[in-house]
Amino acid sequence: MHLFFIDQYISFDMMAPIIYKLSKKKSRVYLYNFNKVQSLRKIKLYNFIIKQKNIFEVKDLIHVFSKKYFFLIFLNLLLLMPSFILKKGFKFWKFIWEDINFISKDLLIKFIRKNNIKTISYDESLVEKKKKFINSVSKDLNIPIIMNHGGLYTLKTTIKKKDINKFKESDFFLSPNKYPIYFYNFKKKYLKSNKYNQLGSPRFDIEWLNLLKNINFHQKQKKNGKIRIAFFIRPTSISNTRVLNLLKELNKINNIEIKINYKPRDVFPTKCSNLQKSDMDSSELILWSDLIISYASSIILEGISRNKPLIYLDYLQIKSKEDISWFDNFADIKKVKNSTEAIKLIMNFKKNRDNLIIKNLKKKIILNNFISNKTGKGILNKYYSFYESLIK
Repeated sequence: MHLFFIDQYISFDMMAPIIYKLSKKKSRVYLYNFNKVQSLRKIKLYNFIIKQKNIFEVKDLIHVFSKKYFFLIFLNLLLLMPSFILKKGFKFWKFIWEDINFISKDLLIKFIRKNNIKTISYDESLVEKKKKFINSVSKDLNIPIIMNHGGLYTLKTTIKKKDINKFKESDFFLSPNKYPIYFYNFKKKYLKSNKYNQLGSPRFDIEWLNLLKNINFHQKQKKNGKIRIAFFIRPTSISNTRVLNLLKELNKINNIEIKINYKPRDVFPTKCSNLQKSDMDSSELILWSDLIISYASSIILEGISRNKPLIYLDYLQIKSKEDISWFDNFADIKKVKNSTEAIKLIMNFKKNRDNLIIKNLKKKIILNNFISNKTGKGILNKYYSFYESLIK
């Protein structure tokens, strides 16, 4: 009864807990991936989800012998080329991601009617052209659009006014915390409407975190006596050179083992995307690690949720030199102002370990701020109740 649209791994990762919860409550859930150049088939979590009862992958909704059909054939042939050639076509792949939609509208409408779809969901980071396409189908069929949050809004930023228009098109926005209010400068009228719903972050529901632990098995490997460091990198950040310099320094330390995860949001085909470059996906890597090193991202929240020692690289900026994170409000999160501080903490990890873990009371305060829940219990139940209320 529910149709979810994704276009990158991050959008899937954000909505997968909701999809899973609905399926376990015996709701039929359909999943369509707009992205024809990045396959998620080798992702452990994706394979787990699509194998669940009541979850169905939507195949291509495209007319045979149409222009879209032949363009898709051309694209598939192009993807057979070596990675070093594909990597040179950034503008082309960005064009494919932002502007090309391989769905035939009439076939999508037919599919929705045939399967009695009651809600349509996507996350807010979906590109505008595809949002407009889905919104037009929604209006034709009078089916509510649910826009799920695309992250935890860890940066203290206010977005441009023109970018707020997307909330007018969706029927509901499901927020993880209070920070979108500042990010988008929402008006009281909108906040009091039934369009805005602060339900918490499904990604950090305790039920989901436990499930991820069961899916991933790397943490069961025998330890070799070295400190396992999970290092999270965002290649597109303006501080990437600083990150690489820190990584270079860390590689000089003998008693550590480093594995890297690159933020999996890019436009390149699978074989040359960040998905392929990472040693493990984020949750898998966190579970494997003894210590987490990250920029301002939701990774820090998962580390806190799992009681992992962590170092927040406060001196890194993502989009501008003026970047300030909401994490800066919490003194108990261990922040470092330069690579020298980070190296010192790691060199004395055994001594510093306990001080790098957020203790229970402070943990509850931080979680409540970022996921609207002190313990992570019951978040997915709220999402299920919300979706269920729309189909009665």
